[in-house]
Amino acid sequence: MDQSQFLTLAKLGAVAALGLAAVGSALGCGTAGMAAIGAWKKAYLKGKNALFTLLIFVGAPIAQTIYGMLLMMFIIGRAKEDPTNWAAYLGVGIFGGIGMMASAWYVGKSAADACNALGETGKGLVNYLMVLGVGETVALFVMVFSMMLVS
Repeated sequence: MDQSQFLTLAKLGAVAALGLAAVGSALGCGTAGMAAIGAWKKAYLKGKNALFTLLIFVGAPIAQTIYGMLLMMFIIGRAKEDPTNWAAYLGVGIFGGIGMMASAWYVGKSAADACNALGETGKGLVNYLMVLGVGETVALFVMVFSMMLVS
């Protein structure tokens, strides 16, 4: 293989990091969004005001797309310096992307439960945000450790 093929394979890893993280964000935001809509429906049926705060939970999983983009840019930068290390870039992009995808998806599932709980009780916002922060930390660790592997 020549240098351009090495670079192409490295870029495949880079785009995998972004794409997989974005899939997780879409799944997580969609799951949390459905729960928020359900909580708002319950509030409207009871004649209560809907909590705008639930949008915080709906948007929580979107950060993993940003982490995927940062990992993508990092891989591309490293690949331009040393494209012969393409297998490492490809592996880190795929498996780092899967880690971020799982984090986003489960942050979204937790956010969905937070929507239900806050919608019913009106209490516990900070507690629910702390739980989401723990799930978010997984994606940050994946991004940082992935970058360390290819630097």
